[in-house]
Amino acid sequence: MTLAAIMVTIDFDPASKARIKLAADLARRFGSLLIGVAGWPLLKRPGEKVSDNDLAERAAKELQSLGESFRKIAEEVAVRVEWRSSMDFPREVIPKEARAADLVVIGQSMLPGDIVHSYDPGTIILAAGRPVLVVPPEKDHLEVSRILVAWKDSREARRAIRDALPFLKLADEVCIAVAKTPGSEDADAQIADVAKYLDRHDVRVAQRISSVAREGEEALLLDIVRQHRVNLIVAGAYGRTRLSEWIFGGVTRHLLLNSPVPCLLSN
Repeated sequence: MTLAAIMVTIDFDPASKARIKLAADLARRFGSLLIGVAGWPLLKRPGEKVSDNDLAERAAKELQSLGESFRKIAEEVAVRVEWRSSMDFPREVIPKEARAADLVVIGQSMLPGDIVHSYDPGTIILAAGRPVLVVPPEKDHLEVSRILVAWKDSREARRAIRDALPFLKLADEVCIAVAKTPGSEDADAQIADVAKYLDRHDVRVAQRISSVAREGEEALLLDIVRQHRVNLIVAGAYGRTRLSEWIFGGVTRHLLLNSPVPCLLSN
C-alpha cells in the first residue's frame, strides 16, 4: 500500500490546526497529495427566521473560512493540496469523500456541545472504508520511531497491519502485543506468524509481547504504550451496528477515548 493521497478533516475545533500540521507533514514525508475536507449543514438556529439563500450564503462563508485556514497551514509544508467541502453533515461528508484518499486523519473527540458541525470518530472509522489515523488534541507531528501492533486474530487486525505497512517500514522499533485471554492458547504462534509476515515486507519486529490480561485488554495495552514509549498504535477497530448506532468493543472504545498517542485503526 502507498499513501498517494492523505485526507484530513477540518473544523473550528482548536485542535484542527495541529491536526492539519500533522497531516501536512505526513504528506510531505510520503510525497502525498493532501486533501482537506469539511462539512457545514444548512440548519437554522433555534428561533431563527432566515431564508434558504441566506443559510446557503452563511454556510459557504464558513466553508470558505475553513478552506483558507487549511491552505494557509498546509501549503507551508505540503507540496500539493486540495480542498473539498459540502453543505452536509461532516459525518456524511467525510466517509463519502474518503474514496479519494488512502488514509483519513481525524480528531480524537467531538466538538464539545456541537453535534451538528462535529462527528463521532467511531462513525467515521466504520464508514470510511479506509484506514483512519485518530489524532489526540495538540499533536502536530507524528513520530513513528516506536510502533505497537495490537494483535487479535481477526479480519480487522489483519487489515490494520497491511494498511500500516508504510508507517511500519519507517519505524526504528516495531513491537507486537497480544493479551492472553481464555481460549487464546496459540497467541505466541499467532504473533510468530505476524512477525514472519512483516519480515517478508522488510519490517523487523524487535519485541513480541504476550501478557495475561488481568484487568482487561484495554488497560494492559495502554500500560505497554507507556512502558515502551510507543508513539503510534496500530489496531483493528471492532464494532457492529444496532438500530443504526455504532457499538464498539472495549479496546477500540478505550483507545478512542484515552490513547495518549495517535492510533491507526482499520475496520
